[in-house]
Amino acid sequence: MSTSKSKKTFILRKLLIGALMASFAYLIAIFIYQYLEQQKVKERLTSYTSSYQESSALFPVYSAYSEADNLFRLYTVNFEDDTYLAYKLKLDTIKLYVDSISSLPLADDIMQMSTLDMEQKNLLAQEFVGLKQTVDQLIFFTNDSLSTLSSSAKATVEAPRFERADSVMNRIMRDTSFNSLKQDTTIRKKEKLFNRIFNAKNDTLVANTITQDFNTSQRDVISKQIEYLIKQNKIVYAQNVKKLQQKFKALQNKEKELIQANRNLLDNLRKGIDKIKAFEIESLRKAEEKDLAVYKQSTINFRNQLVASLAIILLMMVFIFYYQSNAVSYERKLQEEKDYAAKIASEKTTILASVSHEVRTPINSLLGIIDILRKSGSHEVIDEEYLDSASHEIEVINSTVNDILNISKLEAGVLDVEYDFFSPYQVIDDIIHLHRHHAQKKNIKFIKKLDIDSKLLICSSEFRMRQIVSNLLSNAIKYTELGDVNIHAYIKVKNGKSFCFVEVKDSGRGIALEEQVLVFRPYYMAGSKVQSSSFGLGLYISKLFVEQLHGSLDLESVLGKGSTFTLSFPIKESKTEQTHAELYTLADLSPDLQIAIVDDNRINILYLKHYFKDFANVHVFEKGQDALEYLQHNPVQLVITDLHMAVMNGWELLEKIRNNGAWQYIKVFVFTADNMYFEIEQQNQKNQFDGKLKKPLDAHDLITCIRKVK
Repeated sequence: MSTSKSKKTFILRKLLIGALMASFAYLIAIFIYQYLEQQKVKERLTSYTSSYQESSALFPVYSAYSEADNLFRLYTVNFEDDTYLAYKLKLDTIKLYVDSISSLPLADDIMQMSTLDMEQKNLLAQEFVGLKQTVDQLIFFTNDSLSTLSSSAKATVEAPRFERADSVMNRIMRDTSFNSLKQDTTIRKKEKLFNRIFNAKNDTLVANTITQDFNTSQRDVISKQIEYLIKQNKIVYAQNVKKLQQKFKALQNKEKELIQANRNLLDNLRKGIDKIKAFEIESLRKAEEKDLAVYKQSTINFRNQLVASLAIILLMMVFIFYYQSNAVSYERKLQEEKDYAAKIASEKTTILASVSHEVRTPINSLLGIIDILRKSGSHEVIDEEYLDSASHEIEVINSTVNDILNISKLEAGVLDVEYDFFSPYQVIDDIIHLHRHHAQKKNIKFIKKLDIDSKLLICSSEFRMRQIVSNLLSNAIKYTELGDVNIHAYIKVKNGKSFCFVEVKDSGRGIALEEQVLVFRPYYMAGSKVQSSSFGLGLYISKLFVEQLHGSLDLESVLGKGSTFTLSFPIKESKTEQTHAELYTLADLSPDLQIAIVDDNRINILYLKHYFKDFANVHVFEKGQDALEYLQHNPVQLVITDLHMAVMNGWELLEKIRNNGAWQYIKVFVFTADNMYFEIEQQNQKNQFDGKLKKPLDAHDLITCIRKVK
């Protein structure tokens, strides 16, 4: 059920992420596309407006036409050559503008023009052709007609001059009369010589008198003839004036026709320009309408796409809400299951702690009794082999109980590693000694090779190393029917870091290749399950211990030839003992040391009283309250207490001792058979014990802890 929900959640998350990415990409594409389209339409509309407002062709034509029209009007008034030349120059300018406009390309890309655009362009071209013809006719007509009009207008006729008959007669009579000259001389008085030299002519004065004589009859005849001649001249003059008036009238009519024709040509030029402008405005209007239609269609498309995007977003929101509600519901259920599992685990831990105490206490008590029997010298009554067998079976039961009780703690991950210095040589030697009787019972030979200095101390977890190597050695003996078991320990440096290696090799049945990846699973047993009395937890727990040490546990096995397990874990620190390790006994315990021991198990109490029977200062109590009352009236230097007791447990006894200022000098040791449970509990405790002893009580461990705290 959990796997199915997890898979469903994974699929929903993938769909959600994919849909979000797709919708995001879709929206980005829509906005980019619409932005580009709107920019294109905006540029076209701007270009149309700019073309309409900034027409570089028609405006100069209009300006030149207006100037030409004004010059034409001025010329019809004054008929001056300068005005005519200026008017002719403006006509040439208009022709130049029209030619330049008509030579412009129709379109940048003629293949992209529609049929309607081509028709408009053809009509516009025809209008330009007509406009050019009109301008040419206007220029030619101006050159032919206005120049003639100018020359005719400038020709002047001198008016005839009529003389009077008397003036003519006088001129004739003057020419035909007899003239007689009479001279009178007057002599002046002579002056001085100097004045006479410079004014010689002034001495004599001469007076001339002319006398004209006219013939009377001749004069009359001539006068009549002259009068007749004058009369005839007047008649001819009158006839000429009449003809001239008729000619002038005809010339005026011709002038009107020329001016009207020139006016019509100018009007046609204006109409052509207006028509071209109308074509241009119409084309701009149609282009604007077309782009406006494109813009409206683009807006509609954008609206539809926006609606689709909003629908997608709405769908995504519904999907997200659906997913979120399912996720919240699933997480709530998961949290409830987790809380329930934690509650069950806590209850299980409490139950297991109680079971651990109830099971391990008598087991360790039995070990203590066996130890007493060994030390009591009763070999004649009880065979030593019987005691070894009993001790081994108790150890097997204890190991099995440890595996069952510790697996839940390891899987929960609530157990932290407690590092301390210990001798790996001594640990392995103790493990070999523990399993020697089992090996001898099956006629299996131990081959020990410890390439580790006996004085070397490493910083790691002694408890975990002891448990792992003990499980490996126990399995090697269990699955070997005949042969030997090799154990090899050494220190090796890899990548600049020291590692401790322990190899356990047997010559047993071996493990098939397909089963080698399964042996580290819980409750799995390779080979025949009928021949095994274990639960399949030893290697699984060993693997969990190795992971806590950040090490590895490797397997090499050949079916029918045996297996080799290699343990390796890093060494945090190492040091060498300066003196040889001593094996302490009760004889090394000071008889003056005041010790109070608290344990609620009667077998343990009997064992402890027998164990310390020669020490008068060692007192054993069944309840913690009895021990506290004894402390109030008697000096005590060391308190050794069990961890799990009915009325007052070890932690409560420790807290009461620590809270009493008068007892600060007292050292408190814990006395327990469940080392892992103790490590878990001490993580949440304010007060800590000064030392830790394992059951059954060993004199060497006791004296070693005492010397450490002094």
